[in-house]
Amino acid sequence: MKPRALLAGTLPLVLSACMTGTDYAPPPAPVASNYRAAAADRAGLSKLWWKAFDDPVLQDLVETVLDQNLDIEAALARVERARAVARLTGAALLPSGTIEFSANRTRESAETGLASLADRVPSVDYSRTKNAFDVSVGASWELDLFGGLHRQKEAATYEYQAAVASGAAMRVTVVADTVDCYLQLRTLQSRLAIAEEQSALTAGLERLVQQRYEAGEASLRELEQARTSSASVRAIPPVLRGEIEVQLNRLAVLAGKEPEAERAELDTPRAIPLAPLTDMGTPGDLLRTRPDIVAAERRLAASHERIAASLAEYYPKISLSALGGFQASTPSRLFTEPASILQAGLGLRWRLFDFKRIDAEVADARGAEREALAQYRQAVLRAAADVEDAVMLYHTAHERLLTHRSQLHSAERARTLADQAWREGEVALSELIEADRRVLEAREAAAVARGDMARATVAAYRATVG
Repeated sequence: MKPRALLAGTLPLVLSACMTGTDYAPPPAPVASNYRAAAADRAGLSKLWWKAFDDPVLQDLVETVLDQNLDIEAALARVERARAVARLTGAALLPSGTIEFSANRTRESAETGLASLADRVPSVDYSRTKNAFDVSVGASWELDLFGGLHRQKEAATYEYQAAVASGAAMRVTVVADTVDCYLQLRTLQSRLAIAEEQSALTAGLERLVQQRYEAGEASLRELEQARTSSASVRAIPPVLRGEIEVQLNRLAVLAGKEPEAERAELDTPRAIPLAPLTDMGTPGDLLRTRPDIVAAERRLAASHERIAASLAEYYPKISLSALGGFQASTPSRLFTEPASILQAGLGLRWRLFDFKRIDAEVADARGAEREALAQYRQAVLRAAADVEDAVMLYHTAHERLLTHRSQLHSAERARTLADQAWREGEVALSELIEADRRVLEAREAAAVARGDMARATVAAYRATVG
């Protein structure tokens, strides 16, 4: 084997053997093999999960948010910054070079220096005006013998990957917040429609009692009962309208718009959309699908590399430098051999008397790694708990919805019978009013349960994908 080929093959091995620290290995995740809660079906998870709600208004809203949301824009900017830092850190492993050119013209004072002496000696021809031309090329290179620069490059690369994952996590969070807010809006609009319908019903009952009172067929007590019932129901819609306005403003901000922006499709009430609960996979799948966990793991890797980078400070740093060029007083003589300059250097920098500070830097880096490891493990545990909670809430809301639908059916039948009995004088007005109250409560509870079921689906998607 030729000496040059032998050197090319053995040099990387020698340099890698000199690198400080240990290579990073991902830690085992603190998760179980499966969830306690069962998923609904095996449909599988889609990255465009919000389309499962089959609501065109919601789909258009999410597309607008993804295009205009300012939190997503800020996350993308952080990714670009992290990429620039990674490229800058990687460039430190390469030689750096500069090309310089200068042209100067100066005029000295006749009262100082050689010019003052020349004035006293008439035979000396001394020019106070001087020209200087300089062209030079310089290069320097720090030899990364102990891997400090390489470890810094790896740490910056991991931080960039963490920024990319955090950007994806921000995207998931913003989309989930948008869908959740939209579902709250539709739930409030459904409750408002129920309250307005019930308000019209109680107002009609109040007018009927008023007519019967004027005809002497009802007592003043019954009239006041009807008025009280009607007033209590009329107080509900204003509260719901205020909450609807809050959700509309939230959606406007998520879409990067002013609260007063056009929102005709959102103002128009629609039914609360539902989506199937897909297979949540296994806790181990979270390590690959949730970007916040990926980001935490990448930050852990970066902190590990910084320990090795700080350990490299115990060893000397060697650098090579070279400078070549031309210097002359006239342009015509600039690129001639007498005007040439050449310089080469070997530099050594060693923090020999600074080991106490290096000890502190290494201890700080180790502490940062412990913190990053704890945050990673906490992120994994929290993600698994999020899935468990979301699936449990989904099934709970589904059971509540079935119960409230049955309750509503019974309450409506009881109200019809109470109205018939009151008109025939068989029961007091208070029983009819109580029947109205039960119908209102059952209808609103069913709407809330439907909304909770839809929002639990969003929580499950968010817990699984980010």
